[in-house]
Amino acid sequence: MTTTQGERDHASLLRRLEVLKLPVVPLEQHGFLAPSDRTEMKVEPDAVGVGPVGTAFAVWSHRKSSRRKQVTWHLGGKGNRILGSVDMETDLRVRFVQPLTEGRVLLAAARARRGEFNGEVWTRDGDLEHQGHLGDAIEELQTTASGKVWAGYFDEGALGEGGPEGHGLARFNQDLTVDWLYPHDAGLPYISDCYTLNLQGETAHFCPYTDFHIQSVSDDAVTDWGPSPYRSAHSMLVSGADRALLAGWGSDYDVVTLLRIGREGVRQIGGQCRIVLPDGIEAQRLRYTCRGGDLHAFIRGRWYRTDLDALSAVAGSTDI
Repeated sequence: MTTTQGERDHASLLRRLEVLKLPVVPLEQHGFLAPSDRTEMKVEPDAVGVGPVGTAFAVWSHRKSSRRKQVTWHLGGKGNRILGSVDMETDLRVRFVQPLTEGRVLLAAARARRGEFNGEVWTRDGDLEHQGHLGDAIEELQTTASGKVWAGYFDEGALGEGGPEGHGLARFNQDLTVDWLYPHDAGLPYISDCYTLNLQGETAHFCPYTDFHIQSVSDDAVTDWGPSPYRSAHSMLVSGADRALLAGWGSDYDVVTLLRIGREGVRQIGGQCRIVLPDGIEAQRLRYTCRGGDLHAFIRGRWYRTDLDALSAVAGSTDI
């Protein structure tokens, strides 16, 4: 039966009222991001990312020339400070920034025409070392400690033909050449949109649209752990057999659901909770990055974090 927009809005309101009754987990203030010269650079970063060891990277545009960029990297916690910076000039509309080995930095744009370069590798001296095509419609991009580059794609790319984006998930070498592609016709769920991507060591974890199966890739082998009992989450934390899914559709934008992988497949454990800012205000328009069991959240120059243990302590003690 067809529903009207008014009926859908009412259902969304009722769901939001249910969500507001869930226990909350406040994010912790972890640090601040800023360019090395605030008089020259804009105060809102173009892109933020977190490396394998928890260092945050930010890309800033010059106030008078968008081609002039600065990348800074930051240590959070009590030692919150700028660890270093590098200046460069690029025409990329930078959406992602990640570290590579030997002090290199990867910049990437989310969109690219076929064959167009949308990835650049820069040295810490500000020299352009490599350019490459990382595929169109990148949803998430992360690097490993060994320098592998993982990219997950949203539907405009994953539903296309040809190129790495047509596979939904791809891995690249440090020179931005293709290293591995999610296989077609291998009996695995089709990736229409790679909603989640979390690198833990050299293993990639993800839960893609539309089947929402919990999956992982080690080396070139894909493991399908089974369908998730909660669908639509855009972020996922990983610790051993446990998962935490967060940032769902619509009214569930701040909801966390705990899962566990066992012999019987994937099941929900405990109840649900919701994430809020340190002062209890609703957490909206945050940029999330998941690394293993750590959740990093950014808005403007503020850097927040929490982890799966903190979420489990609240949601895991609540009955389903």
